[in-house]
Order: sequence, then C-alpha cells, then structure tokens
Amino acid sequence: MPLSVRGRIRLLTALFAGVIATGCQPEPGALAPLRIAFVPQVDMEERHASAYQALHTYLSGRLDQPVEIIALENANAALEGMRSGKLDVCNFSPWPFLLAEEKAGLEALLTTRAPDGGPVTYRGILVSRPALGIASLDDLKAQAPGLVFAFEEPVSTSGHLVPRTYLHAAGIAPESDFKRVIYGSDGIANLFAVASGRVDVAALSDNSYRRALARGRIVEGAVNVVWTSPPVLSHVVATRRTLSAATKERLRELYVGLPTAAPDLWAEVARQYSTPVGGYAALDDDALAFFRHAIRDVPGLQLSP
Repeated sequence: MPLSVRGRIRLLTALFAGVIATGCQPEPGALAPLRIAFVPQVDMEERHASAYQALHTYLSGRLDQPVEIIALENANAALEGMRSGKLDVCNFSPWPFLLAEEKAGLEALLTTRAPDGGPVTYRGILVSRPALGIASLDDLKAQAPGLVFAFEEPVSTSGHLVPRTYLHAAGIAPESDFKRVIYGSDGIANLFAVASGRVDVAALSDNSYRRALARGRIVEGAVNVVWTSPPVLSHVVATRRTLSAATKERLRELYVGLPTAAPDLWAEVARQYSTPVGGYAALDDDALAFFRHAIRDVPGLQLSP
C-alpha cells in the first residue's frame, strides 16, 4: 500500500535518525551526498514533499555530487543534523537560525525574495475568544490576570519571539501577568485551542490563520484577531559553515538561477511557501537586526537551540 505524505515523512525521519546515530559514511571512493533537509508546515506536507522532489531534480543534474532530501518533523532535528555534520542545507525562520548560528555552526546562504524584489515577510498575530471583547494590547494587559495565554513552541519566530517581544514593549510580562502561559505544538493547534475555548489568547502566524480560513477549518468570527505585528523576515536558507566554499558558491548560483533555468521546477518549489515568492537572493544582515536585539534585550528569549 503506498505511503501517505505524512507516512513518508515519518519513514524518512526514522531513516535519518539512523544516519545520525550510526554516522553512516559513503562507500570508499564515492562522493559524499549533499543532504538537504526540510520541515513541512502543518497542513502543507504534500506541497513540501513535491517542492523538495523538484529541488532534488534540479540540483541533481547540476551539482558534481549526489543529492539527498531528508524530511524531518521539527526544527530541532534539523539543527542537530547540521550541528553533527549529517545535514548540509535547511530552511529556518530567523530566530532558530540565530540561536544556532554559533552553537550549530550555521551560515546564512540566501533568503527568499518576494516578487517585488524585497525579502519575503509575514506577520505574527494574537487571537482571542470573541466573548472576551479584547481588541488591543491595552485590553489584553487589563485582562491578563484572568487569561490563559498560549505561545507556539519555544523556537517559533511568529508564535513566540515576535509576540513576546511586542508584549514586552507593551509592558506585559507573560509568566507573571497572565493567569497561565502554555506552549502549543504549532499555530493551527493554538488557533483551534482558542476557537474551542480551551485557551483565551494565543500566538500564531497570519499565514496559518489565513490557511485555516481558506480551507474551512475555522469560520470567520470563531476567533478575534487582537493584534498584528509589523512585517517579519520569513526565511533563511542556511548551510553548515564547514561546507566547502566552492559548494556554497555553486549552491548560491543554482538557487538564484532556479526560476529562470527551470521555470516548471521553480513553480513546484515555490508552492512550499505560504506567500508569493519570486526567487532567492542574498541575505542582508541588517534584516536580522530585529531578532538580534530581541534575543539580547527581551526576557525569556535567551534560549539554547
């Protein structure tokens, strides 16, 4: 019986865990494969699997070494793979990338480019139960002692770093001001927790919210959008710092050239992203300034990867 997309992801994850544990090496004289990992977003597993199959097809004919695609279930597994040298390339959101930049030996290769030429961005949002009548951060602060608040997983950019940073700026200390703070597994889980009344207020990305609405998983009015963040940098394509300079430069050329060199494959690769993407571009380090300042200045963000 054919495996479902999620089943294939679980199988690949299990196989990769074996690679990490045993440190498998290529046969003597064989070229080591370039291992590219991805962590599919909830509700977008099939798109991610197809996108990375297309990327494999594109790179396999243009690199001087084999290419392997590894699907993983979370960013921590990807970071451990990069740290141990068993993975070479993976997409991260900016915060886990910066947390692991030194400890896991990561280097920014590229970022995603919007159709207008700027970097791709998205926004964090806070949603609440409509019956609470919360319409602003001021309302949230006033009602905080009676509220159960949910972040996403601790390494989430839109579901933890961004909302915690702006809550701090608004004078809200989550662990002391809210009745209780919990961490959900992902944005969709947080959204459902609020809609069902199990949580009062939760953080997630605007992409997750729009996707749930578009697919009919929730209806308009099921939650109240309390706050929306300014635009936030979306993706960092990261490599191991120890990957050869020649390989990194060749990868940059191939990623940047993908939309022109192979439009059909690019169309499939682009489907993995929740917002329109025009291609890949060099990452301006200034785009990471917001995250660097938050990690340094906001209580509760000085975490280890």
